[in-house]
Amino acid sequence: MLDKRTSRFLAIVSRICSDGSYKIIEKTELSKEMRERTTDFVSLGQMVQYLQDNEMIDVKYTDETVYCLTVLPKGRAAFENTRNRSRDAIKISQKTMIILIAGCFVAALIGSMLGTLLAHWM
Repeated sequence: MLDKRTSRFLAIVSRICSDGSYKIIEKTELSKEMRERTTDFVSLGQMVQYLQDNEMIDVKYTDETVYCLTVLPKGRAAFENTRNRSRDAIKISQKTMIILIAGCFVAALIGSMLGTLLAHWM
């Protein structure tokens, strides 16, 4: 299971390497796309090493400024699973919102009918 930062990193690399070939990616570009101030080259290196150890990416070349890497099938599957889970969460929340709106409508309708009946009796 990937943590949020590593999952975000895998999503960025998957987007860049969408055609399945090796791409040369600058570390500064990755750091900017992570949108976190705490993402430095050391943490990028740790994420790359973790993903490489779990056979999700393959690193062909690395130096102080760039990575040459691609996403392997296991990494693509993990990325797709994460993306599908987030879509399912959105669908659940939309379904819950529809039920909530319908419940509020019914409660308001019943409340207005009871208010009208009480007004007629008094």
